[in-house]
Amino acid sequence: MPGFLLFALHYSDFADELKKKISEGYAVVRSRLNDDIKARNSAWTPLQIAAFDGAVDDFIRLLTPESVECRTPQHLSLLHVICAGQSDAQVRKITFLLEDACGGDATKKNSLLSHLSNNGFSAMHIAVYKKTATGDLLGKLKSSENHSFEGDLSLVKCLLEEGADPCLGGKHQLPPLHLAAMIGSPSIVQALVTEGASLAANDFVLFTALHCATYFANEQVVRCLLSCGADGNVCGGVKDRPLHLAASRGLSAITSLLLEAGADPQLADDEGNLPLHFAAKTGHMAVLNILLRSSSNVVETVATRNVYGDTPLHLACYGGRLDAAKTLIAAAGSHIMVSENVFSETPLHAACTGGKSIELIAFLMKQPGVDPNYQGHDGHTALHSACYHGHLQIVQYLLENGADQSLAARTNERPATLQGAPQSTFAAAIMALNRPETLSGISSRDSVVSVEDQQTPVIWAYEKGHDRIVALLKQYANKRPDADVCSEYSSGDSSYTPLPSPMGRLRSMTREKAEVLQLRSTLPPMFHLSLADIDFQEAIGSGSFGKVYKGSYRGKIVAIKRYDIFLIEYYEKE
Repeated sequence: MPGFLLFALHYSDFADELKKKISEGYAVVRSRLNDDIKARNSAWTPLQIAAFDGAVDDFIRLLTPESVECRTPQHLSLLHVICAGQSDAQVRKITFLLEDACGGDATKKNSLLSHLSNNGFSAMHIAVYKKTATGDLLGKLKSSENHSFEGDLSLVKCLLEEGADPCLGGKHQLPPLHLAAMIGSPSIVQALVTEGASLAANDFVLFTALHCATYFANEQVVRCLLSCGADGNVCGGVKDRPLHLAASRGLSAITSLLLEAGADPQLADDEGNLPLHFAAKTGHMAVLNILLRSSSNVVETVATRNVYGDTPLHLACYGGRLDAAKTLIAAAGSHIMVSENVFSETPLHAACTGGKSIELIAFLMKQPGVDPNYQGHDGHTALHSACYHGHLQIVQYLLENGADQSLAARTNERPATLQGAPQSTFAAAIMALNRPETLSGISSRDSVVSVEDQQTPVIWAYEKGHDRIVALLKQYANKRPDADVCSEYSSGDSSYTPLPSPMGRLRSMTREKAEVLQLRSTLPPMFHLSLADIDFQEAIGSGSFGKVYKGSYRGKIVAIKRYDIFLIEYYEKE
């Protein structure tokens, strides 16, 4: 079984998974900030209600020295409540609270400025995040959970004048500058930078403020940060630069801004990806063309490989990006069509692995020197890739355009953990579909053919359970004029091609379940889990053995690793 190909798609998903986690992290931040700025009159004291949206005279009348440090059930201070509130008098309330009510007590004042809510935010975070509103708009905002926020500049400036730390990240390691960059407020960004906010500080995902502004597509904030001296080549947690983020999101205007500010399009991230790799993968043509024009050596740039050996063309082909592929080939020449990655896949292999565009495959096959039967370093062809990944229409297209299903991959090129696996019990039957008329083929008719030597496309399709592809390959094998596949079973106009019985696979599954039950019987009851107690929620990762799911077990969030039984079978046989 071509277990090594399991990684051919998953490796490129790493960046996508990282971005998903980043988005989820910021979604949590938004949710908790929304929780902190929400009015809770039923749970608040009259003083706290007055701090939120009452008249300043009512607030002053109700405030006593003892109540200066009072807290809401959410552990919000009066300063938090004022910053979350919606009143034209909020700045005056802050000044009175910090100057008059604190009575010159610097410790009490600093305690209010640095105090964090249960959700981990300071009053500055609230001021930066919340949206100002008055009149009718105020009522609408109170009743809406999904309104946008742009920050309250007057409150931010007031807090800064009172000595608030512009770099205080809070429990979430989220500096106010990053929050301002996220919501898209250049005026607040400017105010924070002027008062000492660090342009190089990292947040909880190791983004700088420039990363945040780029990630959330806030062009004016990007412009502001660059004018304040932000480094366009600053690294994120995986050496991802703002230019990588702009390219992956198709932000052509921000891409141009970063390049004009000195961002280097030749800098790679930890996986060796240039910004061009991301533009090619996502198919954002405007950004791709900008990056190509900015390159001093287009041919060299287009031929750049990441740690997986992928050129930008490989990623375009995995993603089915026809226009990107056309542009890259036109820029670098068709010689890049024979470039293989570490999975022994050329761009044509990649297009067949991704299986997203027959038009792309047709275009690639028309390029000079492209052979549909080209075998990568491990011997597998584009047909192998399409069969393994279950792309029926692409398999048919390849067969109709010269693909040879008798070509075999070399299993000795697989990772060491998969080498030496014993032959399959269905090998003799399955190999009848592809056996060429050779001396070795003839001599093998009365013996079991080793899967180690005969990894043909049909075996790959069968191993993955793609029955319709197996049937299609059988049909085309019977049409071959040189095929001996029907010789023993032909009669007149009818013929029969033997296919492997599913019983072998069922026996394997039954045996493994028996072994699991045997292992379970040797373990103490405390280690026994019932599927009824486990709730599978969503896939959060994958690897060579199978998938990892987020789920719950008896009220607790857990990670559940679900194994691929076919891979387990190989490892067990070693």
